[in-house]
Amino acid sequence: MSADTSDGHAEIAAYADQTWIINSRNTADEAAVWALASLAAFVPRIAHEIDSLELVEDLIIAGYGVGLLPIGRATTAGVKVLPLAEPKAVLTAYAVMRRGRATWPPLHTVLDCMRPPSKTELPRPKWPRSVPGD
Repeated sequence: MSADTSDGHAEIAAYADQTWIINSRNTADEAAVWALASLAAFVPRIAHEIDSLELVEDLIIAGYGVGLLPIGRATTAGVKVLPLAEPKAVLTAYAVMRRGRATWPPLHTVLDCMRPPSKTELPRPKWPRSVPGD
């Protein structure tokens, strides 16, 4: 069974019968897998929660399942990363701080690292959250 679409994207529904491997450093991967599976009308079977992307890759190579990995990251030989077909998954990070604290040098440095390069258009999906005024 091929999960590739004609344009080289992964069709999430094609992985409905697979075991899923997720990154356990936070709940973002699990939430993404559950949301994508729900949109494709299946319940994911999550069997492994691993705290290292390298270990996730090792389990994929060993045939223990499939997982979500970042597109722009070099992978181990034997791991093929495909962009998702619709809907696209976008990892979003937020910095929450007290008013007036953004000028504290360590926090200011982190905020600068989080900002995209100038003139970069960020993806703004209308689902699950809408932007005020849309």
